[in-house]
Amino acid sequence: MMDQELVDKVLSKVATPDEARRVAAWFATDEGQEYLSRRYDRESYLLNEQLVEEWMDGEIPGREMKSRFLSRLKMNIRTFRFRVAAAVIIPFILFAGAFTFVAHRTGVFSGGNMAEVVVPYGEQMQVILQDGTVVQLNSGSRLQYPKSFGLFRREVKLIGEGYFSVAKETARPFIVDLNDLNIRVTGTKFNAKAYPEDNKITVSLEEGKVNLIDKKDNVYPMIVGQNADYDKESGVCTVSNADDMSVHTAWRTKSLNFYRTPLRDIIKTLERQYEVQFVVADSSLLNYKFSISTSRVNINDILKDLEKVSDIKFSPLGNSKFSIYMAN
Repeated sequence: MMDQELVDKVLSKVATPDEARRVAAWFATDEGQEYLSRRYDRESYLLNEQLVEEWMDGEIPGREMKSRFLSRLKMNIRTFRFRVAAAVIIPFILFAGAFTFVAHRTGVFSGGNMAEVVVPYGEQMQVILQDGTVVQLNSGSRLQYPKSFGLFRREVKLIGEGYFSVAKETARPFIVDLNDLNIRVTGTKFNAKAYPEDNKITVSLEEGKVNLIDKKDNVYPMIVGQNADYDKESGVCTVSNADDMSVHTAWRTKSLNFYRTPLRDIIKTLERQYEVQFVVADSSLLNYKFSISTSRVNINDILKDLEKVSDIKFSPLGNSKFSIYMAN
């Protein structure tokens, strides 16, 4: 039987690397896994209705929805074993900012299996990882994460756009793999945009510090208020002070904020967020640049705002399609 005090040190994250390795090896045995199962079962009573109420900024909308949510939690309690779920996933439109999920005892030991969250066009999702990190995902995004974080690092992969509020753990850095670029932090808040069809990756830092690391191991430090643009083709990364951070984070409140942005990029954003399609007969129109800020939620109203600041017109074709042409 492993020494109880040593196990407590590891689960509390105050053990030395050597002590952590010893306990991790024991947890991989049948005896160790049985111990974890008993311990999690003993402590899972904390997930009761009163605690759930405290997690919410406001009441859960509707008795029926609350009942379903609590029954799901109770189901999770019954299966609260060694392979603990790595994240809580919440449709953002319903539960925006509603949860603070605390699970300090999960994710200490690395697991080989990966999980993935896929956000359809026209929707947003909020994911709360096992370490308390909160990720808000934009439309058309994917987040891949291990079912258990490792002892010495926390790593996820983002395809699309997400806003990260990373739980601070100095001894266990948090890494976001953007394919062409990695973001390495210990605790901070930042927005990362890395859609495969876009020519560049954009990272905007709102709190803390981050290091961007490219495939050649070049490091680009960032401080609060800075924005980084990484050109996928040239491999050049440019870090500069952001004039207006809301340009990069407005999507979190369903707002749109463009500054001298080509129409082709605006169209991509609208297609993702509103699940619409555009037909452009004259491709030269895609180079027109717009500066516009709007909090309208209806796609037709947004297109009318775009028409007001240009000679470009949008005409509905049916089935959520619009044609784009130059007004005579």
